[in-house]
Amino acid sequence: MRTQLKVATHQRGIGMLAVLFTIGLLAFFMTVLLKLGPVYSEFWTIRSIMVDISEQTATIQGGARGILDAIGKRMEVNDVKAVTTSDFEVNKQDQESFQVVLHYEQRVHLFFNVDAVATFDYQVNIKTQSP
Repeated sequence: MRTQLKVATHQRGIGMLAVLFTIGLLAFFMTVLLKLGPVYSEFWTIRSIMVDISEQTATIQGGARGILDAIGKRMEVNDVKAVTTSDFEVNKQDQESFQVVLHYEQRVHLFFNVDAVATFDYQVNIKTQSP
Protein backbone atom coordinates (compact mmCIF):
# COMPACT_ATOMS: atom_id res chain seq x y z
CA MET A 1 0.00 0.00 0.00
CA ARG A 2 2.82 2.33 0.80
CA THR A 3 4.52 1.90 -2.62
CA GLN A 4 1.34 2.82 -4.48
CA LEU A 5 1.02 6.04 -2.51
CA LYS A 6 4.64 6.92 -3.18
CA VAL A 7 4.21 6.43 -6.97
CA ALA A 8 1.08 8.58 -7.00
CA THR A 9 2.92 11.52 -5.46
CA HIS A 10 5.50 11.54 -8.27
CA GLN A 11 3.03 11.53 -11.16
CA ARG A 12 2.51 14.75 -13.05
CA GLY A 13 0.15 15.98 -15.75
CA ILE A 14 0.90 17.47 -19.13
CA GLY A 15 3.19 20.51 -19.04
CA MET A 16 2.34 24.01 -20.20
CA LEU A 17 4.66 23.76 -23.20
CA ALA A 18 2.97 20.54 -24.33
CA VAL A 19 -0.47 22.15 -23.95
CA LEU A 20 0.57 25.13 -26.09
CA PHE A 21 2.10 22.85 -28.71
CA THR A 22 -1.07 20.73 -28.84
CA ILE A 23 -3.30 23.80 -29.17
CA GLY A 24 -1.07 25.22 -31.92
CA LEU A 25 -1.08 21.94 -33.82
CA LEU A 26 -4.85 21.65 -33.51
CA ALA A 27 -5.31 25.26 -34.68
CA PHE A 28 -3.07 24.63 -37.71
CA PHE A 29 -4.98 21.55 -38.86
CA MET A 30 -8.36 23.19 -38.26
CA THR A 31 -7.27 26.19 -40.36
CA VAL A 32 -6.18 23.91 -43.20
CA LEU A 33 -9.44 21.94 -42.96
CA LEU A 34 -11.64 25.03 -42.95
CA LYS A 35 -9.79 26.63 -45.88
CA LEU A 36 -9.42 23.54 -48.11
CA GLY A 37 -12.75 21.88 -47.25
CA PRO A 38 -14.85 24.13 -49.52
CA VAL A 39 -12.34 23.71 -52.38
CA TYR A 40 -12.66 19.93 -52.30
CA SER A 41 -16.42 20.13 -51.79
CA GLU A 42 -16.77 22.23 -54.94
CA PHE A 43 -14.64 19.74 -56.92
CA TRP A 44 -16.82 16.86 -55.74
CA THR A 45 -19.87 18.82 -56.89
CA ILE A 46 -18.32 19.36 -60.33
CA ARG A 47 -17.33 15.70 -60.53
CA SER A 48 -20.88 14.58 -59.69
CA ILE A 49 -22.24 16.94 -62.37
CA MET A 50 -19.91 15.39 -64.95
CA VAL A 51 -20.90 11.85 -63.93
CA ASP A 52 -24.62 12.73 -64.04
CA ILE A 53 -24.26 14.25 -67.50
CA SER A 54 -22.41 11.15 -68.74
CA GLU A 55 -25.20 8.88 -67.44
CA GLN A 56 -28.02 10.93 -69.03
CA THR A 57 -27.28 10.51 -72.70
CA ALA A 58 -30.92 10.68 -73.80
CA THR A 59 -31.31 14.38 -72.91
CA ILE A 60 -28.09 15.76 -74.42
CA GLN A 61 -28.28 17.04 -77.97
CA GLY A 62 -26.05 19.33 -79.95
CA GLY A 63 -22.64 17.74 -79.58
CA ALA A 64 -19.91 19.56 -77.69
CA ARG A 65 -21.94 22.77 -77.33
CA GLY A 66 -24.88 20.82 -75.89
CA ILE A 67 -22.62 19.07 -73.39
CA LEU A 68 -21.10 22.38 -72.24
CA ASP A 69 -24.57 23.97 -71.98
CA ALA A 70 -25.82 21.09 -69.82
CA ILE A 71 -22.75 21.29 -67.58
CA GLY A 72 -23.04 25.09 -67.34
CA LYS A 73 -26.70 24.96 -66.30
CA ARG A 74 -25.98 22.45 -63.55
CA MET A 75 -23.00 24.43 -62.32
CA GLU A 76 -25.19 27.53 -62.12
CA VAL A 77 -27.83 25.65 -60.12
CA ASN A 78 -25.18 24.28 -57.73
CA ASP A 79 -23.51 27.72 -57.39
CA VAL A 80 -20.10 26.59 -58.62
CA LYS A 81 -17.80 29.61 -58.89
CA ALA A 82 -14.27 28.18 -59.23
CA VAL A 83 -14.81 26.70 -62.70
CA THR A 84 -16.47 27.99 -65.86
CA THR A 85 -17.47 26.10 -68.97
CA SER A 86 -14.35 27.43 -70.72
CA ASP A 87 -12.24 25.33 -68.32
CA PHE A 88 -13.67 22.12 -69.82
CA GLU A 89 -12.07 20.49 -72.84
CA VAL A 90 -14.43 18.49 -75.05
CA ASN A 91 -12.79 16.05 -77.47
CA LYS A 92 -14.76 14.12 -80.07
CA GLN A 93 -14.08 10.37 -79.86
CA ASP A 94 -16.38 9.12 -82.61
CA GLN A 95 -19.72 10.06 -84.22
CA GLU A 96 -21.74 10.13 -80.97
CA SER A 97 -19.10 9.98 -78.24
CA PHE A 98 -17.19 12.81 -76.59
CA GLN A 99 -14.54 12.91 -73.89
CA VAL A 100 -14.95 15.76 -71.41
CA VAL A 101 -11.77 16.69 -69.53
CA LEU A 102 -11.48 19.10 -66.63
CA HIS A 103 -8.08 20.18 -65.37
CA TYR A 104 -7.76 23.16 -63.05
CA GLU A 105 -6.00 24.33 -59.95
CA GLN A 106 -7.19 26.55 -57.19
CA ARG A 107 -5.05 28.65 -54.84
CA VAL A 108 -6.24 29.28 -51.28
CA HIS A 109 -4.63 31.67 -48.81
CA LEU A 110 -3.97 29.89 -45.49
CA PHE A 111 -2.19 32.40 -43.26
CA PHE A 112 0.58 35.04 -43.41
CA ASN A 113 2.36 34.41 -46.72
CA VAL A 114 1.44 30.73 -46.98
CA ASP A 115 -0.91 29.57 -49.75
CA ALA A 116 -2.14 26.10 -50.65
CA VAL A 117 -2.55 25.04 -54.28
CA ALA A 118 -4.97 22.21 -55.04
CA THR A 119 -4.85 20.63 -58.50
CA PHE A 120 -7.83 18.72 -59.84
CA ASP A 121 -8.16 16.41 -62.87
CA TYR A 122 -11.23 14.50 -63.96
CA GLN A 123 -12.61 13.15 -67.23
CA VAL A 124 -15.71 11.33 -68.43
CA ASN A 125 -16.92 9.88 -71.71
CA ILE A 126 -20.31 11.15 -72.85
CA LYS A 127 -22.52 9.75 -75.60
CA THR A 128 -24.91 12.16 -77.26
CA GLN A 129 -27.89 11.86 -79.54
CA SER A 130 -27.50 12.70 -83.18
CA PRO A 131 -29.38 15.89 -84.10
